[in-house]
Amino acid sequence: MTVPPERLPGLPNLARGHATGTPDVARFLGERPTAGRIAARAAAVLSRFRPRAGADPALAAVADGRRAAVLTGQQVGLLTGPLLTAVKALAAVKLAADVEAAGAPLAPVFWCASEDHDLVEVTRLPLPGPDGPREEGPDPEPLARNRRPVGALPIEVDVAGILARARADAGALADEECLEALRAAHAGATYREAFVVSLSWLLDEPALLFADAARAAEKPVLAPLAARLVRERAEVRRLLDACAAELAAAGHPPQVVSEPGALPLFALVDGERLLLRERDGALELKGRPGERHEPEEVAARFESGEWLASFSALSRPLAASTLYPVAATVLGPAELAYWAQMLPLFDWAGLVPPVLVPRPMAAPVSGAERRALGRLGLSLGDLFAGVDTLLSARGAAREGGLLDEIAALRAGTLARLEELAPRLAAVEAGLGRNAEATRENVRFAFEKLVERTRAAAGRADEAEARQLKRLTAALAPGGRPAERVYPPLPWLLRHGRSGLVGPLKEQLRWDVAGLQEIEL
Repeated sequence: MTVPPERLPGLPNLARGHATGTPDVARFLGERPTAGRIAARAAAVLSRFRPRAGADPALAAVADGRRAAVLTGQQVGLLTGPLLTAVKALAAVKLAADVEAAGAPLAPVFWCASEDHDLVEVTRLPLPGPDGPREEGPDPEPLARNRRPVGALPIEVDVAGILARARADAGALADEECLEALRAAHAGATYREAFVVSLSWLLDEPALLFADAARAAEKPVLAPLAARLVRERAEVRRLLDACAAELAAAGHPPQVVSEPGALPLFALVDGERLLLRERDGALELKGRPGERHEPEEVAARFESGEWLASFSALSRPLAASTLYPVAATVLGPAELAYWAQMLPLFDWAGLVPPVLVPRPMAAPVSGAERRALGRLGLSLGDLFAGVDTLLSARGAAREGGLLDEIAALRAGTLARLEELAPRLAAVEAGLGRNAEATRENVRFAFEKLVERTRAAAGRADEAEARQLKRLTAALAPGGRPAERVYPPLPWLLRHGRSGLVGPLKEQLRWDVAGLQEIEL
């Protein structure tokens, strides 16, 4: 069972079109990925890649050009972040295995976005509640001021307390082994350490390699790219602006809207990650308004290693393809949209772009949830309409006769008022206008009465309404697929690692568009 992309909320048209092979999207994102195209791209990137030394030993076969990479990545969130993170990693593993079986040497690589400084997003931890997601993460306000890369920061969130509360909610169903594994992974660890240990434990895929965006030993390799972005910033801006204009003309608004004068580049200075901006011909670091630097001085600081380069969404793909021969990259919907903005920069940088693979989407559904949907006569895709809409539709079906009577009364009342309007206007002209205003008020009042009657009728069966709310909270919270909202924890508590990951490994397909229902 798959919910097709056109029924899924929140997908940019670019992502939807690339997943389904819409021809007018191919000029921005390339053709739909196939194993054959990826194998051919692997040969192309390996032939152009310059092998390098000094890489993480675990990634030596990729960094020295013996294997191409199937890359994916995500921020290093608590408890691995949303389930989609694990789905992306598993898709990279499956894709690499499928293409390697055809003879192309590939390795799945997970890019840990450990340099991002958005500590608020990294610590968001929604868990299912009776009425929808409830946020278990810390107060975001003090975290919003963080400017340090999150990967190296110690975890100061009370993860053990979060796990204890989740365990209490799960009751007798709680899987203690999973709780202990996650607790141990986060105890005394940094965000990146906990993320890698947790995701490695969860998926148990020895082939999956991890790349650290913040690895200091690789910054010298990226310094020339950073210096070029500074020195050739006018050309880079021209290319990005031209592509954004072409996308907008085709009806695709930009996914990334940069600040005025911003370069697609950050500098790591005194441990902080600071955006570079141009103003009046000089460059400044966001957050340090009193400092101004000549562009050549900034380029030289990158080249000398005084400042370390950190890349934005619009330049990060170039950094990854500088470090590794990337043949394919598995991307979420928003990522596909911003890749469309920056793809012309590959030509500018002299790099071969990877094949862009829409990440598969997964909806783990238990047997009890499938049976409940069946009793309600609903499919998984129906839940994205939201509880209120579904209850209203069910109410309309249940009380159709009453709603017909209200509709007839409404029609008769409006018709009678319309008949009276000329007679009222004959008494006094202003009364005709009053009659029209009265008709509009009556029409609105009847519409609200119908709407409320439908909703009340839908709620009339309280047990059914509660069940519908529980299903929506579990499978389509806020009208979104649960994989985008919840971490793996809710499924792990009830099904254990093998009960969640086993079906994912068995049923998930990297080449299927839409939301794939995974039977637990």
